[in-house]
Amino acid sequence: MLPSTSPAWATGVERPTLTKEPSGSPSVAFHVILFLVAFAIICLRRPDAVFNAQFFAEDGKIWYPNAYNLGLHSLLMPQDGYLHSLTRLIALLTLFFRFSSAPLVMNLCAITVQILPVNVFLSTRFSNPALRTRLLAALIYLALPNTYEIDANITTIQWHLALLACLLLLARPPGSRGWRIFEGMVLVLISLDGPIGIVLVPLAAVLWWKRRHNWQAISLALLVPGAVIQAVSVLLNWHSRQVAPNGATFARLISILGRQVFLSSLLGLKTQAWLIRLPRVHLVETIATAIGIALLTYALRYGPTELKLFILFAFAIFALALARPIAGTPDRPQWELLCLPGCGNRYYFLPMLAFLATLFWMASPVAAPRWLRYSVVALLLLLPIGIYRDWHYPRFADLHFPKYAHQFEQAPSGTKVTIPINPNWSMELTKH
Repeated sequence: MLPSTSPAWATGVERPTLTKEPSGSPSVAFHVILFLVAFAIICLRRPDAVFNAQFFAEDGKIWYPNAYNLGLHSLLMPQDGYLHSLTRLIALLTLFFRFSSAPLVMNLCAITVQILPVNVFLSTRFSNPALRTRLLAALIYLALPNTYEIDANITTIQWHLALLACLLLLARPPGSRGWRIFEGMVLVLISLDGPIGIVLVPLAAVLWWKRRHNWQAISLALLVPGAVIQAVSVLLNWHSRQVAPNGATFARLISILGRQVFLSSLLGLKTQAWLIRLPRVHLVETIATAIGIALLTYALRYGPTELKLFILFAFAIFALALARPIAGTPDRPQWELLCLPGCGNRYYFLPMLAFLATLFWMASPVAAPRWLRYSVVALLLLLPIGIYRDWHYPRFADLHFPKYAHQFEQAPSGTKVTIPINPNWSMELTKH
């Protein structure tokens, strides 16, 4: 039930009484087809991720060389102050394949994690709201604007893994052994793959306190050991993280929120790049920020528990990211860089989803008064602009990886090979 202070139009939107997922779950074939459709959509947005796979950033600079040179020991190596267990496990997996296939294996693993939230959200563990509403939400997730940076690479896989873990916590308790094993693995992995797992601990604790279901206690217990390990790793290795001035100002915060979170979630990156040329762009961003914060505040006051927790989780991660971001080279203030279209959009992924989830909830007939509901629907009608304009991700520069891979595979032991990788980086390997 909602608090007694809830308005009449908000009654009935609280989550249903929690039970295990109902019988009659979608078949395995349904989820396989769903996965393949989602895979096709991702490939349509950037086909070179599969058909001309290349290493990207830390994928080739750090993860593969560390796995190749250090083997299992690489799992214990912190990067930027914390552990990246799933990322490093995938890099180790690629060693079972030819070097020429390593980028493809990495990308396929990243795409798999990118798709799994769709399968979870369309399972019976989320049987409310209606299936057609969830299908639309899943399509928007796959077509989300301003997400180029986190598409199909393991360097940013933690953001999709965080969404997956959060959805599993918010869903109905698992009703089968397969679901419990799957959820347990995801929670352990997220707790050991960056500091995001630390933020999930209070979320899991709140859900246990509110639901009093045994599985919530187990979920919390699965998160805590990894979160403690990550916290110790951060404390011991914080000095290893790149040091750069934040350049935090209120004006930049308004630009980041208004431009990168609220406007870009609806209008996309390309429209954002056009908007910054307007003479009064800061006024537009200020209005967008005011509207966005007002709508989120409304949802935090009247929304269902799960939506409230998702909003708080997303913006807690966002706040931590802004506290010490790595948005570019350390010679410039990082918040200045974060105002640039396309820069650091991994930090905006979860807040954008939380904002869109808020709009979808408010557009439902019982969530808001009519005038507010119609206003929110008008905002959602802007979303096709962002989806259309940002549908095609820019392809990576073709650096002819197959040629270098062939040279490396044919080289004698002890040969040092330098391979160019996107974005204007290089990886160095010495053949075993």
